[in-house]
Amino acid sequence: MKNRRSVIITTFGAALAAFALATSGAGHPAFAEEQSIAGVLSGPLGDLSFMDSANAGFKKITSGLNIPVRVLEGNTSDAPGWERNLTQISSTGQYGLIIAGSTQISSTLKKVSAQFPDQKYVIFDNATVGPNVTGIAFAQNEGAFLAGALAALVTDHPDLFPRAKGSKKVGVIGGKDIPVIRDFIIGFEQGAKAVDPSIAVDIRFTDDFGNAQKGFDVATAMFNDGVDVIYQVAGGSGIGILKAGQTSGRYTIGTDTDQSPLQPESVVGSALKDVGAAVFNAAEAFSKGELKPGTTLISDLKSKGVDFVVNPKLTPDSITGELDTYRQKVVSGEIKVNSAFNK
Repeated sequence: MKNRRSVIITTFGAALAAFALATSGAGHPAFAEEQSIAGVLSGPLGDLSFMDSANAGFKKITSGLNIPVRVLEGNTSDAPGWERNLTQISSTGQYGLIIAGSTQISSTLKKVSAQFPDQKYVIFDNATVGPNVTGIAFAQNEGAFLAGALAALVTDHPDLFPRAKGSKKVGVIGGKDIPVIRDFIIGFEQGAKAVDPSIAVDIRFTDDFGNAQKGFDVATAMFNDGVDVIYQVAGGSGIGILKAGQTSGRYTIGTDTDQSPLQPESVVGSALKDVGAAVFNAAEAFSKGELKPGTTLISDLKSKGVDFVVNPKLTPDSITGELDTYRQKVVSGEIKVNSAFNK
């Protein structure tokens, strides 16, 4: 049982072999059904953002709750692969809870969960998709609002942010043009306009959540067009966007996790989406018998399921204070952040 506390990462290509081991009992201990959890991801680990945040939650489940977790990575553009993984892991009957993410996998989970009505599921970054599925939705538009506000403050104050040219142009780059990314964009644009209605917002897409070179190229083109700050919401492609900010001598804003350590001279702040905490909380509720399938949990600024942090080395206290004022207005309801979804 020495592997009980380890998180087993199975690459997408090795999934079938892993399931053979799971059903035969060879290679790792046979865990009690009610004490084991599987994580099925719609993308690979290593993005230093969304998927890695989820994986941090899986690791915490293992270390903090002593519940073994098996994690299957996916490919961001392989929907048939997501269905294979979900179907195969559901059919084993060995997992008390299956946690899937992100929003891209929602339609697949809706289909598969209906085939296994006695299996409990959680989907993070999406509302529930069935009576046996608990959804975890994030108010990412609220964190993005603060990202937009900071971007506007940066371009409006080149005296405080020397890499900015005072162009009054900011940008946001999404991985794909899908509703959850539009939710980020809507919040970002509203935040920028709240600070300065004359701000121009450039919106572009990499059409890929896992290609850092595409992120770099799109961001570089945007900087060449005069944008002072880019907010990245492009998953693994975002690593290239952040690099472009450094090499272009401008600023970027990270997402999901504090990404300032990746490019400390140019990442001025990060909108946080605590996927790991949400995943852990769902598993804890499951372990206590308190998980409610068919419902959706909302993580927002008020609950600190989403948040925003500045890079204190780049952001003066006066700017941080202005952001805190906007934060309180959102939390209190004085400012209602628009959304791509009906919340």
